[in-house]
Amino acid sequence: MPGGGDGGGPATPRPTAMSVIAGLVALSRAALDVALVVALPIVAVKLAVRISRNLLPHDFSEVPLVTGLAKLLGVTLGIALIYARYDRRYFDPHALFIPESPWNLSLWQFLADRANPLNYGIGTLVDNPAGHVANATFLVLMSIVAALLAAAVAAPFLFWRGAMARRAALLGLALAVFVAYLTIYGICLLLWSLYLLNFWTIALAAVMFQYYRGRAKHALRP
Repeated sequence: MPGGGDGGGPATPRPTAMSVIAGLVALSRAALDVALVVALPIVAVKLAVRISRNLLPHDFSEVPLVTGLAKLLGVTLGIALIYARYDRRYFDPHALFIPESPWNLSLWQFLADRANPLNYGIGTLVDNPAGHVANATFLVLMSIVAALLAAAVAAPFLFWRGAMARRAALLGLALAVFVAYLTIYGICLLLWSLYLLNFWTIALAAVMFQYYRGRAKHALRP
């Protein structure tokens, strides 16, 4: 007699071996995409550290006020750019995992759009943030960015003189820009990987946190 359960209703479909394999393949592919995107900033950081060693004053990394202000400026600028470019829909947890999610992107779509540094120019801050009038939060962020910018430019002149101070200020600004992009990249990567991997992202975030915490102790040291 056709039918399924004890009540005579239709049988609940069970996953077949092929569907399980297809699911594992899809998860593995998503994990490989995320691993590639995670590896890119790691390579970029290593290259930046290697290149900057020949440009930085020999004691640049030993002055935490200068490097700390530059990094704080970069993080704040990155958050301001994210806030200006994307509206609440991009960060709504209820819309994160649905098929219409703004983070439902292929690897190449992620790299060409969310991770594209050309999409985060100064025009992002000048134009209407996220398509609406700038609110108090955005104005506070921009005030903090302006204050940190002034402090980051002035700080090197407390420790060096002349051309060395100017070079340290320029390199501090370059560090701030680099950190701003890493901040944007990290936020977008977190949201994209959350969509792709769901709870597996927590484990990925833990691994990345441990890695970058270790790298932070050695960054920009001669």
